[in-house]
Amino acid sequence: METIRVGIIGAGGIAQYGHLPAYKNTPGVKVVAIADINEKKLAYVADKFGVPRQFTDYKEMLEQADIDAVSVCTPNSLHREMSVNALNAGKHVLCEKPVAVTGADAEAIIAAAEASGKVFMGAFCQRFSGASQVLKKFIEEGKLGDIYYVKGGYIRRRGIPGLGGWFTTKAQSGGGCMLDIGVHALDRMYWLMGAPEPVAVSGATYQAFKDNAVDGGWPPFDTRIGDVYAGIFDVEDMATGYVRFANGATLLLEATWAGNCEPSSYMQLFGTKAGALEDSRGLRFFGEEAGSLLDIEPHVDTKINIYEAEIAHFVDCIRTGKKPITTAQEIINVAKMIEAVYRSAEKNGQQIKISEL
Repeated sequence: METIRVGIIGAGGIAQYGHLPAYKNTPGVKVVAIADINEKKLAYVADKFGVPRQFTDYKEMLEQADIDAVSVCTPNSLHREMSVNALNAGKHVLCEKPVAVTGADAEAIIAAAEASGKVFMGAFCQRFSGASQVLKKFIEEGKLGDIYYVKGGYIRRRGIPGLGGWFTTKAQSGGGCMLDIGVHALDRMYWLMGAPEPVAVSGATYQAFKDNAVDGGWPPFDTRIGDVYAGIFDVEDMATGYVRFANGATLLLEATWAGNCEPSSYMQLFGTKAGALEDSRGLRFFGEEAGSLLDIEPHVDTKINIYEAEIAHFVDCIRTGKKPITTAQEIINVAKMIEAVYRSAEKNGQQIKISEL
């Protein structure tokens, strides 16, 4: 395969600020088609990025455009349908997070991917950060020992995305901050700890800012051309989850779009040999050497463009046949853990068994 020809499904913020620029900077790749139901935005984005073919129906793009792969960059509720249809059409697929709203949706996508023989990858860009790559190497070399507890999250003070649009409309998004930013934190922690089997989940959700909500500026306002906002806000603005795994490890997760709190993004791992913490100060390791406590602050490449690294990996998987960094079981389990958080919240924090989903 010489040039890999790509189609983009969905012309919103993540396509304009993530996928399209990243494909443009990846050798041997050309975006040749784009689909979106918003005709005004479609024309604008196609012209801005020099995409020759435009479709208001993504199915027509799959049938008519000469493409090898697609990026699915649409509202969450559409991911299953679009990913399955693209795979069935013989296209490789990179699907934005969250890959699926439910475990059943994730399983359907993975089944379609396995039947098609095509590459399917979840777009969890945080795995490609410099800190994530350093952490993963330390863990794989056994520097942390057995990881038995992990906690982390994304905390915003006033950062509700696209207020009144699809992000805050449950019928289109499937949920609020947990499916938007919580999934980033969960996926990365789960991957770093070795993806043990999740057994049970407890969770809680809150909607404290329904009457005092502020648009957080994402998607960027220059990407919202032609968008219609219905003013709906029926999802949570804060959520927490507690996961128990079959190996005895546990995980604590929190996500907040809006809260009277200090904004932060953090992750802490507790291992039998050492621990690690990443926050606004960077990445540090905490261990013991020669009978003394030892703190290590490794050099981390902070200039990595995580979208370009993600796209480069996807393209490499297409070219070489290697397995994507996001495995099928990881994708399914992440979807099930988040689904369990919501189900537990609906039952006032009652523990939900993953096996029952």
